[in-house]
Amino acid sequence: MKLVSILPIVLAVSFAAATAQQPQSGNSFEVASLQPGAAEQRLAAAYRLEREGKASLAIAQLTSLLDSRSLDPAGIGKAWDLLGLAFEDQGAFSASRHAFEQSIQAYQGLPNTSDYAMALDDFGELYVLTGQFDLAVRMMERALHLYEAVEDHAGVARASSFLAGALFSQKKIREGTKNLNRALQELHLANEHDDDDLATLSSLQGWLAQRQGDVPASVSNYQQSLDLLRKNHGEESTFTGWAYVLLGQARSDTGDLSRSLTEMDKGRAILGRTLNNQDPRLLAAELAYARVLDRAGKRSEAASVRSNAEGQWKTFQSTQCIHCTISAKAFH
Repeated sequence: MKLVSILPIVLAVSFAAATAQQPQSGNSFEVASLQPGAAEQRLAAAYRLEREGKASLAIAQLTSLLDSRSLDPAGIGKAWDLLGLAFEDQGAFSASRHAFEQSIQAYQGLPNTSDYAMALDDFGELYVLTGQFDLAVRMMERALHLYEAVEDHAGVARASSFLAGALFSQKKIREGTKNLNRALQELHLANEHDDDDLATLSSLQGWLAQRQGDVPASVSNYQQSLDLLRKNHGEESTFTGWAYVLLGQARSDTGDLSRSLTEMDKGRAILGRTLNNQDPRLLAAELAYARVLDRAGKRSEAASVRSNAEGQWKTFQSTQCIHCTISAKAFH
């Protein structure tokens, strides 16, 4: 299991814009008893629930919406994509994988769009979380090509940053750096981006600086990422908890182990409240915390934390279908 530098935060800008659009003409799905635009409003409401960390409510809303058959094919793709994210939030990775597969299937045969690219990116992030980096990179490269085809600079920036994170996780530094630099360039060309985009890039820059031995720059970048995520998501968020862990891990290289452990413990506590106890993000945080405990001479506590995390990881591997694959059509 490897610590990763990216989180599923790319949905914010373009999905919100897409769900505000009216249904396309020629829709082959009947709107049933819903008023015109009502299905899209429910989809937008479910999006907001997922963003607010209310995964169970989002899942219920999306399941009902899909059962109503009130969405056009593109709307179905969006709904399944969002359902995949909500299941991922709960740590239900098999259900999440199934939802993402359904999303991609819905988009196949439709014109290439940024929404389709977003679904591929979101699916790729799931594979990063479960350690299937080669498949994640293939997903993200396909998403990047789709964003390029529609000249979506914000999408290219996000896809490039996510691809950089996946490559960094594989220790492919040169390729990852190339994608990170492109993400920074494309962001300047984009008409819209938000704090989540900036937080992702700051986190990646922090990881690279740490790798290169520039400890002050690493801490500064991770602090900036944390500040942006706290502003955008609040304190009780998986994103914020993970950012605390990354910041504390970077700060341990300054020798301030007391402050490092305090920050990491705060992040662990948030992750413990927002994730289930077998989620790879929480387990990665636990292992990182154990390493800093070792450096601080707290070997008994480190051994206990490490043993528990490794046990939970074995349970996760035995209960989650993390080696399932998707149809090759997704990459055509």
